Amino acid sequence: MSWTLDRVLPRYDKREQHSRWIAAPPQRVWDALMDLRVRDLALTVALARLRGGPVAWLRGVDGPLDLRAVEAMAPRPIASDPPRELLLGDIARYAAVRPSRPDIERGDAAAFESFDEPGWSKVAMNFLLTPERDGTLLSTETRVVGTDAAARLAFEFYWVLVRLGSGLVRRDILNAIARSVA
Repeated sequence: MSWTLDRVLPRYDKREQHSRWIAAPPQRVWDALMDLRVRDLALTVALARLRGGPVAWLRGVDGPLDLRAVEAMAPRPIASDPPRELLLGDIARYAAVRPSRPDIERGDAAAFESFDEPGWSKVAMNFLLTPERDGTLLSTETRVVGTDAAARLAFEFYWVLVRLGSGLVRRDILNAIARSVA
């Protein structure tokens, strides 16, 4: 398991894991992960349009499709150990009609780790690259913890609605990386 993910979110309420073996060395897979663009994630873009409702269906997804995927995700990079692990984190009220974030610096690992104000959900997600069978096992794990009972309950309902899509997005990322190094 990853030391950085275990350090910043050792206890969690929800957890999701996905992995894929890729026939390329870790450095090539790392480079592909870091270079992955939103436009390379057709399923993810389609799901974002679906989630955005009728305005997004007609207008499209806000934001440039040439943006790096790791910069476009809600969780932002907070730690990395190239070419072994990338850790992303986010704090938000995801279940709200208009999700909000606390007034802390996004991407700050120390602020993420120490944040404990009631009413929020903390999400940590990693990409772990493990050399295996003349290639790389690329895995991703997402963990979520509520900072209090009310936040845990709110996220529970939200998770029922988004879990399938969340898993599809993670698999879309793994598949796109595998395609890019083929």
